[in-house]
Amino acid sequence: MMKRFLTLLLLAAALLSCMQTRYQMDGLWDAADGTPVWLIDLDAKDTLAQTTVQGGRFTFEGNLREPVYAYVGNGKQRVRLILEPGRVNVDINERVSSGTPLEDAYMAFHRRFYGYGRDQQEAKAALADSMVLANRDNLVGALALEDLSYVDSDRFLELFEQLSPRNRDFYLLQSVYQSLMVRKKTAEGQPFTDYLIPGGHPDGSDVRLSDYVGKGRYILLDHWASWCVPCKAEMPYIKKTWEAFRGDRFDVVSIAVSDKRADTEKALQQLDMPWNQILDGQRIPLELYGVNAIPHLILFAPDGTILKRGLRGEEIYAAVAEALR
Repeated sequence: MMKRFLTLLLLAAALLSCMQTRYQMDGLWDAADGTPVWLIDLDAKDTLAQTTVQGGRFTFEGNLREPVYAYVGNGKQRVRLILEPGRVNVDINERVSSGTPLEDAYMAFHRRFYGYGRDQQEAKAALADSMVLANRDNLVGALALEDLSYVDSDRFLELFEQLSPRNRDFYLLQSVYQSLMVRKKTAEGQPFTDYLIPGGHPDGSDVRLSDYVGKGRYILLDHWASWCVPCKAEMPYIKKTWEAFRGDRFDVVSIAVSDKRADTEKALQQLDMPWNQILDGQRIPLELYGVNAIPHLILFAPDGTILKRGLRGEEIYAAVAEALR
């Protein structure tokens, strides 16, 4: 079965080389007549064309120098696809597209990849690995590698270096690559990365992470926001830990991210969070530490070394107790 997929993709590449530069898209969408439809090159962030729905249909025609990863639709009603010379059919109602070699090859891979269950991660990784190696210089390989990043980040980094320069510059892969490099730099065992939050102290003065971390105490850093329900659910566990161990060897700092200062201050009046607070962190710590979702807790050693990341619930108390033992 694996060989059939590889053969399909090699055939796609051969067919593509014989094609002309002209593309035609025939689309279906049960939207009102006159509804705008956009065709956008997502990598270049460039609008290729715009039309409207008429009688539940729309069409696009044009020329391409090379295949592009495109968006067609309007707002949340959209389809993403590999747009290449040839004739492609798109159904926005069903969120599907087909008809050209690279798109058909990727969709066949995509359906199989996401058809595996949670207990089949090795099979998913092996499938994606083979797709990338067989398609290092086209968008099938680039998109398969992005899928692989969710299963095996270490293998992603290895295969990334084996892609063509054009594929390495693909915007989705650059985003994943940069995020993974940040996570490696701020992984457990690495020294902390300092940052400045202008006006981040509750009194309005500037504050640095190094005002707390690397000062001879274990520090538990909590990334949270006033709108984040799971963040609030962690507060009793954080408070339990702070009350049990606060002192010369341990303290807690919460930093509000992606939040309005007024909303943070209002939440602090309502929540029981008597430890150190940093406001207006926005995306600064998220980007420097590769935090993709909150709450996210990091435990730092007295010298600033990152001991633990991603602690939740009872793990918080247990990790601090173990460190202080």
